[in-house]
Amino acid sequence: MKRPEILEQGNDTVSADAHRYTFSAARDSRNRKVPGLSVRNGRYYACLWVEGPGGKKTARRFPLEASNITEAKEQLEIKRNDRREDKLPTSGRKPMLADYIETYLESATRQKRRQNTRDKDRAALLRWLAHIGNVTVNRITTKHIASYQDKRLGDDVTARTVNLDLISLRGLLKRALKDEHIRALPKLDDLDVEPRQKRRLLTPDEFQRLLTTAMKELPKSGQQFTDYLRFLAFSGCREQEALCLKWADVDFAARKITIGRNAPTKNGMERTLEFNPKLEGVLREMSTRRPPDSEWLFPSPQRGQQDRRTLTFRNALRAVRVRAGLEWFAFHDLRHYFASVCVMHGLDYMTIAEWLGHKDGGILVGKIYGHLLDAHRRSAADRLQFGIASVPAVAAV
Repeated sequence: MKRPEILEQGNDTVSADAHRYTFSAARDSRNRKVPGLSVRNGRYYACLWVEGPGGKKTARRFPLEASNITEAKEQLEIKRNDRREDKLPTSGRKPMLADYIETYLESATRQKRRQNTRDKDRAALLRWLAHIGNVTVNRITTKHIASYQDKRLGDDVTARTVNLDLISLRGLLKRALKDEHIRALPKLDDLDVEPRQKRRLLTPDEFQRLLTTAMKELPKSGQQFTDYLRFLAFSGCREQEALCLKWADVDFAARKITIGRNAPTKNGMERTLEFNPKLEGVLREMSTRRPPDSEWLFPSPQRGQQDRRTLTFRNALRAVRVRAGLEWFAFHDLRHYFASVCVMHGLDYMTIAEWLGHKDGGILVGKIYGHLLDAHRRSAADRLQFGIASVPAVAAV
């Protein structure tokens, strides 16, 4: 007795006999059977022998996006070429969401991202896993996404935060689409987000009040905390960029500091920041107070026998800003403070962008801080001198 042909369709392996009433041989315009093509419910399938998981040859049907026999024959040849180049999608059960999250996060493209970004991705994807359950990735639907969004909003999470979670899921599903675990992306609509309020700029008087309050309210750590605040304000560094700096990054002879040598910056590139008088002053003051057993600009007070850096000053910030009457203030406001002072002193946007670590040549600086130049343009115009004598008026005839 002839053994029935074994076929794989979707996630199941079934006998060809089970499909004899649903699949039929595809025929050309002369009513001749086309080898390797079958049709069911108006859809064409490529029938190919491929190597199965155990190394044995097995027949599989691959659905084609063809509307007529000519297109189907062309796509059949493409599938045959994919088989020769080992590019056909793998058979078998689709990966479970929990397993695929790990596969996705460990992929080479994700490993190139900053550790902080990968940690946020993992946290977001685990929230999706807890809500959806450990289903196969091809079973994630628009209904799952909508219910997740509703639940998060019900937990008083902002729409912007929910959209960030959606970005993480979108990245995973795009990889699943590339790996041919899913045929199409489910509908992934972002929630409408209210426009952010314009960030207010810290004034010099407010900055001084913050420093004074820190020295008064933090008798043990006030000096190091104010050094940190001044360094951020005079360098434009991001919070973690500054905490990862070592004294080896500071070159007093060349009057510059290298940022990003010990830990990746936001764009993954090192940058050099030339000293300005205020930055040089605070660094020289700090060098006179430098602990001899630490190489960090901001060493941890609890480092013990191990040389460790301070991980965060956020607890100090929370205590100080309330007492200073600046509840809205965050460390990032000092980066804006640095950029605004640079703009108001007439520095070119490209230089400011290089100091800040922007890669856009100054476009973002101009977009955010360009309005600060209005008063300064008037003052500059009044000071403008051309160095030529006035042309005497022509007497009326």
